[in-house]
Amino acid sequence: MKLLTAIVAIVLGGAAASAQQGVQGEDPGIAKLRAAYQAAAGSQDGAAIAKLYAADGVEMPPNAPAARGRAAIEAFHKAFAQQWMMHGMTISPKSLHVFNGDTAYEVGSYKQSLMAQKTGAMVDDTGKYIVLLKKDAASGAWLITHSIYNSDNPPPAAPAKK
Repeated sequence: MKLLTAIVAIVLGGAAASAQQGVQGEDPGIAKLRAAYQAAAGSQDGAAIAKLYAADGVEMPPNAPAARGRAAIEAFHKAFAQQWMMHGMTISPKSLHVFNGDTAYEVGSYKQSLMAQKTGAMVDDTGKYIVLLKKDAASGAWLITHSIYNSDNPPPAAPAKK
């Protein structure tokens, strides 16, 4: 219980400090990154998606282990494309908080239409995400350090027993 109290105190203290340092609203560099991600995901370009992450970035997709590093992130997206064909994706940010000009987090929702490669069945998916971002000191470009997202849809039904 003491640990939980300490964590809550740190988070609330951080939130208070963030409110003083944070900037709410759009950042042109982050908007560019978001648009690039949406385009790369929409065209199922795993290599382009991976390049939007920091070299040690982590993607935490639903129902799968975390993909750590660009190579693993690219491999995850290539494997996903073998199972599902993307028929459109829209990313809608709800809030963006930038701290000290080089660290940020964004919370939002997404909508995508997927077609199962094996059956042709369509799935309209909506969900939510959180991304943590860091501005690269050398290039000045924003990169994703961590992302997590999950669907609002119920999990798929278990396969029928034989």
